[in-house]
Amino acid sequence: MKSLAFFALSAIATAAFAVTPAAPNTINITGTSNQTASVNGTLLKNTANSMAYANQNTASNKGNVQISGTSNQTANLNGGAVTNDAVKGGDVAIQSLASNVGDVKVTGTSNQTANVNGANMSNTAVGNGCYGCDAGTAVAYQNAASNQGHVEITGTSNQNFSVTSPAAVSNKADGGDTLAVQNLASNYGDVKITGTSNQTASFSGHAVIANLARGWGAVAYQNVASNDSCEPPPVVCRGVYCGPLASAH
Repeated sequence: MKSLAFFALSAIATAAFAVTPAAPNTINITGTSNQTASVNGTLLKNTANSMAYANQNTASNKGNVQISGTSNQTANLNGGAVTNDAVKGGDVAIQSLASNVGDVKVTGTSNQTANVNGANMSNTAVGNGCYGCDAGTAVAYQNAASNQGHVEITGTSNQNFSVTSPAAVSNKADGGDTLAVQNLASNYGDVKITGTSNQTASFSGHAVIANLARGWGAVAYQNVASNDSCEPPPVVCRGVYCGPLASAH
């Protein structure tokens, strides 16, 4: 079951000049790409049950995307909540806010901004119900103003993430083989930036920023305004290089 609820959500995605599919599973944007999403006092919800796999993208690029020009990605959460949940089965929950995940190339300046103001942003994978395998996986990836996978930026990269209380940002892999990776204004994986890289994360008031891996497999990575090349890698193959995410790489 997959549900999406939104009421006061406004999403704008524009590309100057042209947006054309160059090949299967590939998006080519020639010109400036502007992606803006605003969630104001409402609920944006994505849930996968049974065999699971929940993927939520907000002002983000996922898979094989090439942008020949400036890329502007902005997501503002003002009150309300943005949630993504994969409950058992094969699990895997991926939540992206103003981020690039997979095989993304930007030939130009990349601006990524995500603001959480008095809102809740959560990503959860509940394990011990793995489908078609002998391990109870529960993989959870959460990205905000971040790049994950194989991402190349030819130009300046600006990544800004802010949380203003009362607010909560949480990523959780619960049970089974587990793995929780939280990237906030960060680069994770094989990321190449030819130019200046600016990463800023700010938290104010009593905001809660949590990354939790609970269970026998555990493993939790939390990156805040950081670069992580994924070394050493997890013992079990996970993420954009295997399983349900392989097609995105």
